[in-house]
Amino acid sequence: MNPNIILAGFAARLGASPVLIGLVPALPLAGGLLPQALLVGWVARHGKKLPLYRRASAFRFAGLLLLVFGAFFLGAWPGLLLGVFLAGLFLFALFTAVASLPYWEVLAKAVPREERPGLFAAIYMGGGVLAFLAGFGVRALLGLDLPFPLGYALLFALGTLAYGAAWYVFGRVEEPEEEVAVGRTDLRFPLKRPGFRAYLTARLFLGFAGMVEPFYAAYAVRVLGKEAELGLYLALNALAFILSNALWSALARRGAKAVFLGGGVLVLATPLLALTLPPGAFALVFFLQGAYLAALGIAGNTYLLNLAPPEERTATVGLANSFLGLFAFSPVLGGWVVGAWGYGALFLLSAGLAVLGLWAVRRLPEV
Repeated sequence: MNPNIILAGFAARLGASPVLIGLVPALPLAGGLLPQALLVGWVARHGKKLPLYRRASAFRFAGLLLLVFGAFFLGAWPGLLLGVFLAGLFLFALFTAVASLPYWEVLAKAVPREERPGLFAAIYMGGGVLAFLAGFGVRALLGLDLPFPLGYALLFALGTLAYGAAWYVFGRVEEPEEEVAVGRTDLRFPLKRPGFRAYLTARLFLGFAGMVEPFYAAYAVRVLGKEAELGLYLALNALAFILSNALWSALARRGAKAVFLGGGVLVLATPLLALTLPPGAFALVFFLQGAYLAALGIAGNTYLLNLAPPEERTATVGLANSFLGLFAFSPVLGGWVVGAWGYGALFLLSAGLAVLGLWAVRRLPEV
């Protein structure tokens, strides 16, 4: 259930305003990131983090069930459906914050430093293969002669089942024992390191450049009339994840900074192409988006975990994610820009922010 393609497309189909369309991907991201700094001490006091992940994931699952319920039973009341849809996303997001820190702690404890780039590449490649195949299913479902929103209801149900399976599988990971962190959960410790401050600056600019992401799908639906092609766009987005992973994995051997730079170049190129491509070639935008999201995911996660000393890992990850959550609502700003000046202005603004992001990435130290 890609928030920038499927969920944003669903909101656009419901007639949501540009600001609300921007809110759709912002809710899962901001709700999952902003509260993490408040949870650092609580998570660090637990020797075993996996039980925290399991309990929080149950509430995330409940949020997805709300989406399924609304799409199946509230189609006759679009306003109510939109409200239930946003409430489900909010519940999912809120407990993502609780689940996220334990998730990264378990990965950091279980996976040696030198194997992390390969692990993240494998995760994105596996997820990309599944999303690529799912894209054809999405296209088939949305192409059926079903009354709106039953096609989306089926998509939400299948996505919820997939999340439930992932929750179960990760919950069975063997978590290594580790001493409970004492005295290094103070959020001031990470900020004393120049490398961490440089990392936050780079993520800030690239994050604000991402305000455009849900509006590629909204532009395709509302301006180009390509709603039936959302499944194809999702498949190409996922295919880019798969194909680009070989490149990003090779670059990661030279350090996460090289992957950051490659991803930043694509962040810059994508909105510029969205301005100039003919409608028949607009799918290329989603292909490039998939490639740069894979790059930023691999580089961002690897760089952050390698940057953090073990005794400060929870504080570093929690503070970084809460900081990133501050600009998670940037798509809402993007919606305001679209409403005031149109899609072209948003695409140009995103490109300008990407230039600043590339400048900041070049200043990152190697880790």
